[in-house]
Amino acid sequence: MSASNESCAEYYHEDTKYDRKTIHRFQSLDFSSKPAPFKDYQSDNPISLTPFLPFNFIPFTRTPLPEAPPQPPYPWGLSELSQLLFFSYGVTAIIDSPRTEQTFLRAAPSAGGLYPAEVYLATRDLPFIADGIFHYNGKEHTLSTLYEGDFWPRLSAWTFDHPSIEESHAVLILSGYFDRSAWRYGERGYRRILLDTGHLLGNLVLMSYQTGFVPYPLSGFNDQAMNSFLFLGDQKEVVLVAIPLVRLQDVREESLSLPFYPSPVVFPYMPPEHPETGDIFRDLHKFSSLGTQPPVIVNPRMPASGKDDREESLSRFARASEPIQLEPDTQDFESQIPRILLTRRSGRQFSGEPIDFSQLSSILSFSYREIDIPEPSGTLPVQHFFQPGLFSSWLVVNNVTGLASGIYAYDPRGGSLTLMKAGNFQEEIYECVLSQDLGRDAACVLVQTADLESLVVQYGDRVYRTLHMDVGQIGERINLAAVHLGLGASGIGGFYDDEVTDLLGLSHQTAVLYITTIGAIPG
Repeated sequence: MSASNESCAEYYHEDTKYDRKTIHRFQSLDFSSKPAPFKDYQSDNPISLTPFLPFNFIPFTRTPLPEAPPQPPYPWGLSELSQLLFFSYGVTAIIDSPRTEQTFLRAAPSAGGLYPAEVYLATRDLPFIADGIFHYNGKEHTLSTLYEGDFWPRLSAWTFDHPSIEESHAVLILSGYFDRSAWRYGERGYRRILLDTGHLLGNLVLMSYQTGFVPYPLSGFNDQAMNSFLFLGDQKEVVLVAIPLVRLQDVREESLSLPFYPSPVVFPYMPPEHPETGDIFRDLHKFSSLGTQPPVIVNPRMPASGKDDREESLSRFARASEPIQLEPDTQDFESQIPRILLTRRSGRQFSGEPIDFSQLSSILSFSYREIDIPEPSGTLPVQHFFQPGLFSSWLVVNNVTGLASGIYAYDPRGGSLTLMKAGNFQEEIYECVLSQDLGRDAACVLVQTADLESLVVQYGDRVYRTLHMDVGQIGERINLAAVHLGLGASGIGGFYDDEVTDLLGLSHQTAVLYITTIGAIPG
C-alpha cells in the first residue's frame, strides 16, 4: 500500500515499527526532563482511603493503619472504593536506592515504570461522599475533589446514553498522560499508554467483582466533551475509557450489551513535514475521536485483499494438524485476586525450566474468558473486552511438558491450539524481542496480532485504541494467573515488528500488538 492511501492508524503503526537499522533513534533519554509518575492535585481536604484497607498495617512500610471513621448506613461505602482503587492502581511496594529517588511500584504493570494512566471518579447520590468529580492519588491513596455537583445527565449524554450510567452511582474514568511514555519511547509511546491502560482496566474489572460491582468499560464517548470536563484538553492527557460501576443487585439484562463504536470516516493521512515527538500519535488520537453522535460508517476504501491475514493463516494452518484442546481449568483465580495483585511483579528472569500443559491451559483459559454474573441477577456474561474477535493470538512454545515445541494458533472460543510450524524457535523469538533473555528462557511466548488495514476500513482509526487496551487487559490477566501458579510472566512492547510477522508467516502489514512471555522463575 502506498503511504498516500494509509489511514493515520496504519501510518502511525508503520512509522513506529522497530527494525535493526532505525531502533537507535528511539534510545536517547534525558533524565532531567523525565515526567513525574504521579499527578498531584492540591486539595485542602483530601479524602483518605487508607483507613479502609483490609490490613492491620500498610504492607510495605509496616505502618499501622489509622482507625476508620464511622460511615453512614448504606449498602457500600469508602471501604469498597478504597479496596477497588488500591488493588487496581495503588502503590504496593517502594524501592529505596542510595543513588536515585524512591521507586513506587503499583498494582498494575507499566512499561518502564512510567505509569501513564490516571484515574478519576464521578459520584452521585451517595451519603458518604459528595456528588462530584475526584482524582485518585495512588501514592497517597487519597481522593482529591476537582469540583462538586451532579454531572450525571452530561455523563450519560457523552457516553451516548448507555443504560449502565443511569444504573450506577459511581463512574471511573481512565486517562492517558502522553509525555510519561513518550519521554522514553518516543512516538511508539502511544502504544505503551494504551497497553498500560489495558493493564489497569484488567485489574479494575477483576476487583469490581471483589467489591460487589459489575463494571461496564465504555469505549464510545464524546472525546472533546470528556476531556474538557476534566480540564485535560487533548495535547498532554486524554480520556481513554469510562467505567460505570453497577451494584450486582441493580444489574438489568438490557444493560449487558456493550456497543463497539467506530470512529468517523477515514481519509488518507498526510503527516507533518517535520514532526516533533508526539505529533503523529496526537494526530491519531484526534482522528479517532468521537463527537456528539456515535457514527455508523462505511469507509470509502476496500482492503487490498479480499481476505485478511488472520483468516488466511488460520485456514491454512488448520489443515496442517488437528486442534489440541486445552485441559479443563480447575484453578480458583477469582477468590485470590486481591492477594495476587498485592504480590504481582513482572518477571525479570526465567529459569528455562518447563511448565506443565495444565498450567498453560489454566493461564490461557482465565486470561481470555469473560466473567459470568452470579445468581440471582442472571447467568449471561458481561462483556469486558471491547471487541476481542478482532485480533489473533499465536503461541511460540519453547518448553511445555505435554506439548511439542513449535508455533501454534490459539482459538480462545474453541479452547484449542493448532500447530502451525513444528520446531524449536527459542533463538528466533529471542532475536525478535530485541535479544531479551525473557524471550529465549520463557516456556512459551504469546503474540497478539491484527489485520489493521481491514479493521480500519470497518471501524476507523479508533480501533487502534481498543485493540491495544484489549490485549493489555489479557496481558495483565496472564500476569496474575502466572503469579497464582508460582510462575512468572512479563509483557514485552519492544520488538522488531516485521521479524515477528516473518516468524509467524504473516504479512508485514499485519500489526503486532503485544507479546507476553510466560515461564518458570529461578529458585
